[in-house]
Amino acid sequence: MKRYYCLILIGMLPVLATAQASLSGQILGPDGPLPGASLLITETGQGTTTDTEGYYRLEGLPAGAFSLEATYVGYLSEKRQISLAQGDAQQLDFQLREDVLNLEGIVVSATRSAVPAHKAPVMVNRIDDRIFSQTQSLSISEGLNFSPGLRLENNCQNCGFTQLRMNGLDGPYTQILINSRPVFSALAGVYGLEMLPANMVERVEVVRGGGSALYGGNAIAGTVNIITKDPILNAFEAGTNLALINGEALDRTISANGSIVDEQLSKGLSFYAFNRSREHWDANGDGFSEITQLENTTFGLDAYFNPGEYSKVKASLFHINEFRRGGNGFDLQPHQTDVAEQLGHQILGGSLSYEFFTPDLRHKTAVYASATGVSRNSYYGGGGRILGPGDTLTSSDLLALNAYGQSTDFSLATGVQYGFEPSKSWLFTLGGEYQHNRVKDEMPGYGREIAQQTGALGLYAQSEWRPAPKWAVLLGARFDQVAIDGEYALGPETLANDRSLGVIVPRASILHFLQPGLKLRMSYAQGYRAPQAFDEDLHIETVGGAALFTRLSPDLQPERSNSFNLSLDYTLRQGTTAANFIADGFFTRLDNPFVSSNPTELPSGVAVITKRNGGGATVAGANFESSIDFNGKVGLQLGGTLQLAQYDEKETLWSPETLTDANRDSLTATDQLLRTPGAYGFLAFSWTPAKPFSLSLSGTFTGPMNVPHIIDPGTEFTIIERTPAFVEFNLKGAYHFDIRKDYCLELSGGVQNLFNSYQDDFDIGADRDAGYVYGPVRPRTLFLGAKIEFK
Repeated sequence: MKRYYCLILIGMLPVLATAQASLSGQILGPDGPLPGASLLITETGQGTTTDTEGYYRLEGLPAGAFSLEATYVGYLSEKRQISLAQGDAQQLDFQLREDVLNLEGIVVSATRSAVPAHKAPVMVNRIDDRIFSQTQSLSISEGLNFSPGLRLENNCQNCGFTQLRMNGLDGPYTQILINSRPVFSALAGVYGLEMLPANMVERVEVVRGGGSALYGGNAIAGTVNIITKDPILNAFEAGTNLALINGEALDRTISANGSIVDEQLSKGLSFYAFNRSREHWDANGDGFSEITQLENTTFGLDAYFNPGEYSKVKASLFHINEFRRGGNGFDLQPHQTDVAEQLGHQILGGSLSYEFFTPDLRHKTAVYASATGVSRNSYYGGGGRILGPGDTLTSSDLLALNAYGQSTDFSLATGVQYGFEPSKSWLFTLGGEYQHNRVKDEMPGYGREIAQQTGALGLYAQSEWRPAPKWAVLLGARFDQVAIDGEYALGPETLANDRSLGVIVPRASILHFLQPGLKLRMSYAQGYRAPQAFDEDLHIETVGGAALFTRLSPDLQPERSNSFNLSLDYTLRQGTTAANFIADGFFTRLDNPFVSSNPTELPSGVAVITKRNGGGATVAGANFESSIDFNGKVGLQLGGTLQLAQYDEKETLWSPETLTDANRDSLTATDQLLRTPGAYGFLAFSWTPAKPFSLSLSGTFTGPMNVPHIIDPGTEFTIIERTPAFVEFNLKGAYHFDIRKDYCLELSGGVQNLFNSYQDDFDIGADRDAGYVYGPVRPRTLFLGAKIEFK
């Protein structure tokens, strides 16, 4: 009897198969097929992705009415209704429009899970490759000015050290990630953002404030997550840019990108390559550079492989070889010049991750590891000469010869993360990660040596709850156990730093849809900075031709923070017009803030500046952003920040006994956080009157601010200077030639800093304070570019 029923069942299989429906079609964009686009059936959760030609197919569908949603990164989603009868084989195509304003873009920085930006409980701003192109940003650092709350500044005439400030706080308060992993080490972070080329980037995600417990406690100001380009189609592009700084110094770049994928998009490989050669430039004719000589070659790979339907392996590798030099006497060896800062970096880094889901997509586990190694050869000093026959070495010659240094750095980050989604309204995330960093920085001629090891074990738990369609609540906490083992020697002084620090960091965020298109977000976060040497401490500037080092105060205590953010986000769509308006208020309270003060000269002749704890500080303000797009032809983005950043009490930066109290207060003490303007902002405008031609206008505004200025190299006498305001405009035109269907050429040209808004009071000569620099990073610069692309 059993055999009889089995034969009946086998005979009915063709009938059962034909009773089920199927759906197929193509997902297209304005320029053709969209490979890797996603199609989801809302009711059942079934979905698929398109192949390299944009085609999809869904089989085994039951009969009934369904809601379909087609999505693709950088494009607006399209929703359609469809009814399927038994045995139907329907075809349905989708035509997606570009999401110029990134209103529906997918982000990963909010919770380390891919979610639409407008549904993320934490506000995430995005800087995509279109902004990098429109603003002619060659490196990642240049493009970061075009997001609210961010400001890139130059801190050194000689070496071009730059750092990113977010919400009024300097570089170390911001966590820099590459593909959600902490790849940057302390040493690599000194020049890292300028080293990374813009052509490696798909987008940069910016989280202001520390709304998520998944990131480290040092993300006090926020997180910048650099997302590299995933391989999604077979393509290749190459480009070059020629620029003249002030019409004099040549700045040339060559870049290339390519990707290879299989037809099923189950594995792929992409690469990026970048080479930059920039001549030094002198702004005031004193023979000393204000813009450094730079040679950079960067190469990187990203690859993925799907061993199964619910798993993915991803790997990345990058190498940076960079040389930079500033000062004078560029045709001489560094020790033969009056002043030279020269650095050669070799950086090798990579990451590996494995992600897998359960078939019901309710459980996700990710295991990852990343590592970076840095080797740096350096020279900070000068005062030497070209020795002739019979010359004897003087003390100045010996000091100049011994100003070479060697630094090594290794960092490792590894972790595991587990996510469980018991229902569509709950998502639990648990994880742990360990970060290790070992840095050794030696300059025997100055008696300088930093040998520091840090290890941080982080455990975190986070719950995302959506109790109603209009609400989302994100609650989490992180426990970090930090171990520091460091020795810091400067001449006869040696400081041992052997500490262990355990910190619990709570974080919370709330999202509420007040009405369609209008969202309210609130977040609270605690954070900390451990008493250790950070990247800015490993940057060295020269004053009076000698190196100025940062030392840690023996009683330096951890810095703690409490941050609050409140934002309103309004989106409007009407026909072919889209607009987005954001107002974001922030308040950060710092206890025991780190303050750099009292530059002095040790008995050994080594000049130092001390990092100590201040009495307390408050940073508060508001960010504003407006984005408008008219039919994809006219786009406008405006952003600005108004802020107040001050200490509870005046902090004295230099306190020699020869100054009276009145003079000390007026010249060398401040209640304002330095290098923090009360207002700054950006503009990005694009116009495409006809498809082949586009015109872009961009610019930045930087308000007045207080900056330190060493005016007497002999005594390190430091005063506070008030800078003027700067407005910088950039203009670019581009023309796109379609040579044939799969081959195109783009020519571009324009001018950066159109009205030459640039600092005009640089210090002069070998005794200058190289750290007295502010304002735009370049004078008026002309450029021409060309790019070819194959698909």
